[in-house]
Amino acid sequence: MADWVMPLFTIVVAVALLIETLMIAVMFIALRRLTGRIEKIADFVQGRVFPLISQFQLRMDDMQPRISGIVSEASELMHSVRHQVERTDRVITETSDHIMAKVLYADEAVTGTLESMENTAARIRRTFWAPLRSARALFIGIQTGLSSYGRHVRRPVEPIERKEYWARPAAEAHQHRGYTSDPPLNPL
Repeated sequence: MADWVMPLFTIVVAVALLIETLMIAVMFIALRRLTGRIEKIADFVQGRVFPLISQFQLRMDDMQPRISGIVSEASELMHSVRHQVERTDRVITETSDHIMAKVLYADEAVTGTLESMENTAARIRRTFWAPLRSARALFIGIQTGLSSYGRHVRRPVEPIERKEYWARPAAEAHQHRGYTSDPPLNPL
């Protein structure tokens, strides 16, 4: 059994080496093809993209001073705008403060004028209406007195008789109790 194992083992190893060599040869051929394609792509990139990149670089180099000028002008413009905004803010603040002071002064003046007008109107009412009220009250008092006098003159006054079931008037009741001052009023 030992004689035939060794040649079989040698044949299996030889076949495995042959398959491995074939795989390496296939990989080598695929790698060469891939290298050829990469070289073609590199040539295309160098032929097409590199000129575009170099043109872009040249244009950027040409535009560098322009961009720097634009940035510096924009910086100066922003500084000027900031200065103008600060100045405008200061003017608006001063104007609004001035207007506020004028409005407060006008408010005080109008308030004082209205108070003076109210005081004058109150004085006029007192001066004009007080005598009219007094005259009206005097007229009503005279009229009431005359009508009262007219009623008393026309009808004779009958004396009031005292009856036993009558309650004593409050003034007499106080005098009989010994009070010397006027009795308190009895609210009804």
